[in-house]
Amino acid sequence: MASYYKKLKADLEASAGAGIITPEQAAAVYERALSLSPFASFKAAHWIGAAAGLFVALGVILIVASNWDRIDAATKMFAFLLLFAGVGEAAIRLDDKPTAAVPLEMIWFFMPILGIGLYAQIFNLSGDPVRPYLLWAALASPAALLSRRPFAAYLCSALLFFTLYYGTLSSNGVLALTAARAADPQPLWHWGLALAVLAGGAALFPGRKLSLPLGASVVWLFVMMLADTAVKVRSSALILLSGMSLAVLWLTYGSGRDDEKPGLPLKVWLGAVYFTTFFWHYRGDEFANRSAADSAAGGGLAWLLFAGALLSVVFRPQNLLPAGARDEMAGKVLLAASILCSFLLFDANEATAKGLAIAANLLLAAFGTVSILSGARDSSEKQINLGVAVLTILAVTRFVDIFGSMLRSGMAFIVTGLAFGALAYFVNKGRKALIESVKK
Repeated sequence: MASYYKKLKADLEASAGAGIITPEQAAAVYERALSLSPFASFKAAHWIGAAAGLFVALGVILIVASNWDRIDAATKMFAFLLLFAGVGEAAIRLDDKPTAAVPLEMIWFFMPILGIGLYAQIFNLSGDPVRPYLLWAALASPAALLSRRPFAAYLCSALLFFTLYYGTLSSNGVLALTAARAADPQPLWHWGLALAVLAGGAALFPGRKLSLPLGASVVWLFVMMLADTAVKVRSSALILLSGMSLAVLWLTYGSGRDDEKPGLPLKVWLGAVYFTTFFWHYRGDEFANRSAADSAAGGGLAWLLFAGALLSVVFRPQNLLPAGARDEMAGKVLLAASILCSFLLFDANEATAKGLAIAANLLLAAFGTVSILSGARDSSEKQINLGVAVLTILAVTRFVDIFGSMLRSGMAFIVTGLAFGALAYFVNKGRKALIESVKK
């Protein structure tokens, strides 16, 4: 990645020297490219400085620990507050000198651990294990907000998301959302605090890329619906409807800019559709008597997600296929169909489950075909490779499904291996021929 930005800078300087663009334009283009990747401007000295800050923070903790009994409580607290304020002030003042500022920011971020442990030991505090993490995030947020570098912001955002998952999945504490007993639901304000932590983690995430914080939020919400919370769902139909709707919402809103490709959200959507192809093996009795366990809030949330996903597909630009008028309708149809297929599991039996699997196979086949056609039209080797990969995985999986029971002898395995080898050869040959044709 660093070599790319080095080459980009050299090319821009050469273009400015040749008079193609002005030096100001070259500098503006380079700065914009760096802003799209927060770590691109970091050099080896910055990484070493970050490690230095971490080791200094650990060293301070060890020194204080070894002399703990010799220091009275008031001195401990005053010294910590003075040191914490001093490190923060120094990091802000030296913000334009990364060699000094990066280690100070790391110390500033990790110092609250020492202060929380110090306060708890002085006053013999114990109890809720989530509160210290929330306090740590609150004390470390100035480092994340005031620094021009992304280190502290990434760490603070990750800390908040970790606290969110850890706290909400426990049955006690200020963030607990899972009830220890069905008759003891957690207070409503726990949800408000959990959503505030979620919003804080997303807001502190550096840069303009929405995919990762949105993905972490989507996964958390789906986990809450699967866990024993107030929004739990247990019927297979609602679980699939919620999961597919969340995947579509992530894919739709996971790109902060038009040129930001939805890599991970696209893979998640493809994985969700691919998962539904295995409903071919399910039997009707596996769906019996599950809808009764759905909570009213969980069912309402599932339908709300469905409505939001469907409206987003209709009114928002699709991020499934490359942008363009020719791909827009095809992408919207595929996304909408992936959601609507979930209805085949309502009052499901063996026939409707197999119907869902067939529909999922057709969706993947359609996506692979359209991807290849789009790649050929737009001369996109990456899009062609994606379409070929989807069709190949689909073909191999279905082959194993249909003929897997026949693999009972060594000769059968040899024949299957030769068939896969031939498939790989012809697929790769066809892929290369298609790529070469679009390059001409």
